[in-house]
Order: sequence, then structure tokens, then C-alpha cells
Amino acid sequence: MDNGQKQLDLNRLKPAARRDIESWIVNTVKIKLIRKFEQVLETPGRSNLRTLLLVPMFTIAELSGRVKEYAPELLTIYYKELFAALDEAGKRLG
Repeated sequence: MDNGQKQLDLNRLKPAARRDIESWIVNTVKIKLIRKFEQVLETPGRSNLRTLLLVPMFTIAELSGRVKEYAPELLTIYYKELFAALDEAGKRLG
């Protein structure tokens, strides 16, 4: 990147560190999506969103697959939140 920021490369991390960081990213995205839609969705929609996201998932691939399969209408906002979480994790790792 030419603006001086480091790009997070999960593949370069040790397996234990990768699992921890990937789990943090997945949970961050889940929480941000739930918070984002909490005020605009009615009770059934909030329940559906929680059913979609609040299951044991620990990898980005699992979460991405679940969103693609069950809620493709959320893909744009999902990827926006995912990339923001990846950027934040990269900054934290310095």
C-alpha cells in the first residue's frame, strides 16, 4: 500500500496467532452487524440476524459462507465491516 499502512496477511502468522486474530475479526464483524441493524429491524428481523450470526464460527471463511448462503442481501455491508475489521487488526499488530 502506498499510504504507509501495513496490510494484514493472516497467512504469514503462526497458526495460534492466526486463529486468535481471525476469531477476533469474526466476532468484531458479528457484533458490528448486529449493532448496525438493531435499530432498523423489527423483532423478527433482529431474531433472524442473531440466528444467522450467533452460532459458533471462528474463521472468516465460515462467516463469509454463512452470509453468502443465508443472507446474500447483506454481502455489501458484510464486506465493508470485514475489511474495516481487517484494517483494525492490522493496525493493532503494527
